[in-house]
Amino acid sequence: MKIHCIQTGSLTLKQAVRTLAGPVWARYLRALVDPRVTEPLPIQCWVIEHPDGIIVVDTGELARASDPTFFDDDRDYRRVVRLAKAARFTVAPGDEIGPQLNTLGIDSHKDVRTLVLTHLHCDHADGITYFPNAEILIARTEFEHTHYAFPRTWPIWFRPKLVEYANGSIGAFATSQRIANHVFLVPTPGHTHGHQSVMVREGEGWLCLAGDATYSEDQLRDAKVGGCVADVKLARHTIEVLRRQCARYPTVYLPSHDPGAVVRLNTRKAVT
Repeated sequence: MKIHCIQTGSLTLKQAVRTLAGPVWARYLRALVDPRVTEPLPIQCWVIEHPDGIIVVDTGELARASDPTFFDDDRDYRRVVRLAKAARFTVAPGDEIGPQLNTLGIDSHKDVRTLVLTHLHCDHADGITYFPNAEILIARTEFEHTHYAFPRTWPIWFRPKLVEYANGSIGAFATSQRIANHVFLVPTPGHTHGHQSVMVREGEGWLCLAGDATYSEDQLRDAKVGGCVADVKLARHTIEVLRRQCARYPTVYLPSHDPGAVVRLNTRKAVT
């Protein structure tokens, strides 16, 4: 297998969104009043060139998200994100996943067998329009909690296959769903109710394509929950499971917004 990282632009977050601090109930208020912003963070997707067919993990964001009026019709987004300026996107047309797949010689319409969505936040799912012929996999729990997603941006043909995790334990995870030889989905809820990650077996070790289970490897190592989570208790449990995984097995940990993820992928540097 070959695994590629694709960066579909970048975003900046309020520091209060990156890390949970203080009372849980006050996290949205902190996002509103916090003047500090992060450095530009990558919006990363992953391509697995598998013998059984190409698997894409997340779709990244679209160039139109750089226009702050794009989400005007989405009441919750406008209140929590735009009003608080909690996230700002910088995406050029050439940054979108379709053109970037073309540079790898991959046609998103013809060549991609499976598209996995770790969750339905816009910066992970807006590019689904590029994959009309792929099997799209989303956790059932995620699809049943769409209040934080933007269905108006979904194409009319969007009919995902809902994942149930019926294939037993792998690594430190009690349940999983096999999608190809050595490639599994595992539940990692917290950031959203049905967040999932992709585990790829390589020899005696694993690669974890972690979505937003944490925003960085440092957050995992320090057991710090992000400030933007749907369920803090679930997020903490997920971090505990991921830390057990990394303690028991060599695991390269690759969140979607971690600038260091590309180097760790290329060098196969496991969490220590």
